[in-house]
Amino acid sequence: MFLSALVSLLVVAAPTPEGWSTYANERYGYTIGIPAGLEGQGESGNGDGQEFKSAAGDVSLKVWAAQVMELEGEPEGKTNLAWQRRTSLARWRKQGIRVTYQPKGKGWFVLSGEDAKGRVLYLKHVEKDGVLYGFEWSHPQGARTWQDATGAIAKSFKLP
Repeated sequence: MFLSALVSLLVVAAPTPEGWSTYANERYGYTIGIPAGLEGQGESGNGDGQEFKSAAGDVSLKVWAAQVMELEGEPEGKTNLAWQRRTSLARWRKQGIRVTYQPKGKGWFVLSGEDAKGRVLYLKHVEKDGVLYGFEWSHPQGARTWQDATGAIAKSFKLP
């Protein structure tokens, strides 16, 4: 039990890469590492998240959370993970984003792809205790520094 608590503490206390900051959402209690060179655009009006952009505007990290809600007329009946995955795939296809990677598991899914402008996109959603948490990371294709940040961002995404 002691070892389990120690491992949990080490995981929670894992530092973000050098030069990064950490965004902590007060309303939903999640955190995520923000790569150096990105600036917050201001907390959303309802306090569910924020977007972070590079000075040139070509790199973006959007992070949010929302309560799962009941829906009438939808196959899933609510805004759960299955609904979010289906609507995200439809939105990406409508925007001309070619999906190149789409793993999923119990309580989570990831989509990755490329758009016609040569940008790489990575979307992750996790459902926990009636809340959907997500982030979307986009950057120019071939930008090695930003590509390398993808795994660190995903690992830094911590839920309450």
